[in-house]
Amino acid sequence: MTTPDPSPQSAVREFLAGLSRPAKLLVGISGGSDSTGLLLALQEAMAIDPEGGIELAAATIDHALRAESGAEAGAVASLCARKGIPHTIRRWDGDKPTTGIPAAAREARYRLLMEIADEIAATAILTGHTLDDQIETVAMRAVRNGTKGKLGLAGMAGAVLLDRRRWLLRPFLSVRRSAIRDFLAAGGEGWIDDPSNLDSHYERVRTRNALTGIETVTMDEIAATGASRTRLSRHAVELAREQLTISHGVLAYLPVEALGGDPLARDHLLGQLVALRGGREHVPSTETMTRGAAFLDGRHLGRMSAGRVIFDLRRDGLYLYRESRNLNPVRIAAGAVKVWDGRYRVHNPTNSEIVIGPTIPDRTLAGSLFPNAPGSVAMRAMAAMPQVQTLETGLLHAIDMHPVLGTFERFLSQFELEIAAQFADLVGCDDIPPLPVKLSQRKS
Repeated sequence: MTTPDPSPQSAVREFLAGLSRPAKLLVGISGGSDSTGLLLALQEAMAIDPEGGIELAAATIDHALRAESGAEAGAVASLCARKGIPHTIRRWDGDKPTTGIPAAAREARYRLLMEIADEIAATAILTGHTLDDQIETVAMRAVRNGTKGKLGLAGMAGAVLLDRRRWLLRPFLSVRRSAIRDFLAAGGEGWIDDPSNLDSHYERVRTRNALTGIETVTMDEIAATGASRTRLSRHAVELAREQLTISHGVLAYLPVEALGGDPLARDHLLGQLVALRGGREHVPSTETMTRGAAFLDGRHLGRMSAGRVIFDLRRDGLYLYRESRNLNPVRIAAGAVKVWDGRYRVHNPTNSEIVIGPTIPDRTLAGSLFPNAPGSVAMRAMAAMPQVQTLETGLLHAIDMHPVLGTFERFLSQFELEIAAQFADLVGCDDIPPLPVKLSQRKS
């Protein structure tokens, strides 16, 4: 039996019931029907919310891609002033790309929304993504992946951590756009239609046009795939918690008995590990990980590389470490912060430029750092550690290095929250900000 699509009002009530309080919510509003409906539905629900403890603010990002964008941002400001909602306009200045505009605009929008969230100490950023957006996203991913059955087709997550510091929440993912527009019309409110939403140069617009009148996937199917993805992540977490060790942030080890268990959980864990230890923002391709799985299942001792990581299979188990090629030094100016090799964020608080590069391995020191690893593995692992190569004597202690969480650093979805937290603990990352939703209300 298919679950009926909820109304904007019921979706917002459910969202507020699950929100940890006190909370300050920053709604990203473009003036379109979805974000306008979200802002006004929230305000309406908050007016009769018996618990209280929630503040509401709004922000409009003027992408400056059309001549009308400034006036449209001003119209949103007028709406917020009329409703008594604090509102900020932030303009995307600078050169604009000639290709890949939607992706670049999205990056700029999230960056600027996070800046505003930092300034007002917002608990979370809210966007008006709808069930229509979700169905389009699943359809686009299905075309790219050749099937609609893969776990990556769970669609957009209801909660995503941006830059490991600000949660983005999507309360309307189960709501139809038509229901939002009915809600606005009933309240006598209008909205702005962005002409780019009709431009067939963009993949999402082409997908939207192709889906008109066709029900390709239901909310229940998307929810079921999301639940499967969360379960797989949890199984991988259990495997990591029971069997995985990461020494000094660079050498991962799984004992031989961990390699013969649930292959889906093992391969999911290994894909994330390869991205983490290889300093990549994305897990390796399906083809690469299939090759890695075949290597492990064949039980032929030896080495192979995948995503800048060496799979070193020994009799006692599997060692994973960064391969030695392309470990390039990075210059970091006084007071600056840079990421080295995609694996470490380095802050230079000194008054002098420093250079971060790989560690020159020493057999005796490598043996003491990795006493349980074979000597050759210990040497290779030590060579993957960061080292300050130029620095005034006595200032080494001032350099601040923190591991970067690979695929989870920029966008961490709630599907992968548990495995990201496990990795953060294993490599010594800063704590992940808690999801601002009550555990009793969270949905897998």
